[in-house]
Amino acid sequence: MDIMVAMEASQVVQALTAGIGVAGTLAAALLTQAFNRRTERDRHKREDQARWLADRQRVGAKFLAGALSMERELWSTCAQLDREMRSERLPGHTSILLTPDDGIPGVLDATTRAIVVETIEEGFERLNELEELVAELTLIGSPEEAATAGELLERLGDCIGHLEVFAPFDDAADAVERCRSARDAFSIEARRSLQGDESFLPPDRRPRA
Repeated sequence: MDIMVAMEASQVVQALTAGIGVAGTLAAALLTQAFNRRTERDRHKREDQARWLADRQRVGAKFLAGALSMERELWSTCAQLDREMRSERLPGHTSILLTPDDGIPGVLDATTRAIVVETIEEGFERLNELEELVAELTLIGSPEEAATAGELLERLGDCIGHLEVFAPFDDAADAVERCRSARDAFSIEARRSLQGDESFLPPDRRPRA
């Protein structure tokens, strides 16, 4: 009788041991699968973040370069403006685009008109290109980056407006300075968006106001 009880007890122990072993193996397999899935998700997340970072850098750099190039062209064209105070900057006209090709006697000569008009027309085209980049930054950049990009775009448009009404040189020059300030603000936010620091070297060497 004792032998039978001992055998039954031994079988129970063996069964429990086997059950524990199977449960342990199954638990280990489940934990391994969960770990692998998490590792895979983390890898995809890192890859997505890297792609977004690369896109931000590409679009931000393209926008900044385009804005700087346009700003320099606007600054150069401002030299065609005068400082004379007239009740009407373009007598009989509200826009230089509406003036005769040969200009306005005593106010605007044909050469100056051609230079300013060309800058304005090219400026409108470049604004459209930059506007598309601002739209991209709105989708992939930080809210602050997108906002400062929009502000810079608006400031560049203001400069074109000053040229179109043939504003006094000082007024147009101040508008260009506001572009530079807006560009600096965008550069700071773009660097922050790329997880860099806020310090940067301005791409031009003119002193800040």
